[in-house]
Amino acid sequence: MSASRAATDSHDSLKNLVEEVFHEYITNEMPIRLLHITKDSGRMTVQLVDRDFVRAHFKEKRVPDNIYADFAEKMDVDGEEREDRIRERVKKELKYVILSHRWLPGNQEPLYHQVPEGPTEVPVGRGPGWRKLQNFCRTAKDIHNCEFAWSDTCCIDKRSSSELDESIRSMFRWYRNSHVCTAFLSETADLAALQLQEKGKSGEKAVDTWFERGWTLQELIAPLHIKFYGANWKPLIQGSTNDRNNRDSKVIMEKISTLTDVHMDDLESFTPGIDRVPEKMLWASRRRTSRTEDMAYSLIGIFDISLMVVYGEGNRAFFRLMEEVIKRYDKWDVFLWSGRCSRYNAALPDDPRCYAAGCIKKLRNSVDRAASYEFGDRRFALTNHGLEIWVLLLEVDVEDTSEELADSRCLSFKHDHFKAKVRHIGPKPHDRTWAIGVLDYSVDGEGGFIDRLPESQCNVSRESPFTAFLLSSSNKHASTHIPATTKWKKEMTKEVVRIHSLRDHVEERLTLLYL
Repeated sequence: MSASRAATDSHDSLKNLVEEVFHEYITNEMPIRLLHITKDSGRMTVQLVDRDFVRAHFKEKRVPDNIYADFAEKMDVDGEEREDRIRERVKKELKYVILSHRWLPGNQEPLYHQVPEGPTEVPVGRGPGWRKLQNFCRTAKDIHNCEFAWSDTCCIDKRSSSELDESIRSMFRWYRNSHVCTAFLSETADLAALQLQEKGKSGEKAVDTWFERGWTLQELIAPLHIKFYGANWKPLIQGSTNDRNNRDSKVIMEKISTLTDVHMDDLESFTPGIDRVPEKMLWASRRRTSRTEDMAYSLIGIFDISLMVVYGEGNRAFFRLMEEVIKRYDKWDVFLWSGRCSRYNAALPDDPRCYAAGCIKKLRNSVDRAASYEFGDRRFALTNHGLEIWVLLLEVDVEDTSEELADSRCLSFKHDHFKAKVRHIGPKPHDRTWAIGVLDYSVDGEGGFIDRLPESQCNVSRESPFTAFLLSSSNKHASTHIPATTKWKKEMTKEVVRIHSLRDHVEERLTLLYL
């Protein structure tokens, strides 16, 4: 083959690769529908368009040809690296602005079927939701120089279950791929007003509702670039018109970290995945969604898992989310919760709020710091018998409660080497055998142990008490030594059960439970 023929084939291959990446990116990485914004003589019009329109629009602008021409001049890379660079270039060219906001009550937001067909001016006379859409589109066009924008109110046909399912599963990725996310804080006048806000306060110190909604959590951490706007659609941080990223502003980010419990590192650069489960659940614990199921669906992208969207299933959605988490997570701290248990399994929480009281920030890296020992069972799994987990099972006795009120939920337990007092949820059980199932024990062969050795004498730094399940059995002959004959039940408690060992070393054989 001649050199010229080889060069021609190489350029043809490059041209095909650019076309393929261009088409794949629009199909897989961009929203199903976008708002196309045009402006002529000061008159702004918008049109709801699909991916075919977007593809034709950028081809007419010769975007694939320009990308090909640039890469053809410098054929210094090949293979996957070249394809990755082409994809980054395609993403840079195919810009859209995405909106993050709190939905208005009632039917004030413009919906998909209400948007007029064809290019038209936004009918602001229809109400505040339409005025918000107009301000958003004007910001996208005038400030961020983007022809395309996306809003969850009108860019999803919610009458189509397949489109709704794809949109919810893809939403984290759509926010991440956006040129910039416009975060509209409708209850915050300016930066000074944001600085006044405090969790649990009312009046002028009340937290903007944007920080309390379920979906806005992923909208906060997913975009690579985010710009905050106050109630008057002025940026909270004034800067050049090209400034599109408030993640570099410590003033805003430190305040948001305080309001949301999201660590500064995650606000600056967040990577989705199944790690730090209790910490991420803590972020969601103070948030609410109008639909029960959305509390689980809004966490799909944060944990990077796939979950079928089935509205009408209620809290089963969160149970299914936890099922998927447990399949890929192997640290005991996933059980660092308290409160109401799931109706589908007593060892799992009912919703993210159960992690609010149990999550201790200093535990963030405690499991990863384990040296020659491991903490707890790392092979627990959900089975058709329940949660299969090895624990350090320690039988306890109920202390005298004769002086407590009849409706008291407090239970005090004693063991030869520790005492524990818990607030029980539900009717106080009687005639039961009780045990403490320690979760974060240290492993030694086939056994487990807890101790209170000072750090200087121990290979593992223990920064907190030991965490445990409170267990009960209606079998009066139950024994921690013959668990196969005993059906242990995890009891619900107001707080996470923690114990301090009163002895330097307590060691037992580990017990396999099905909860």
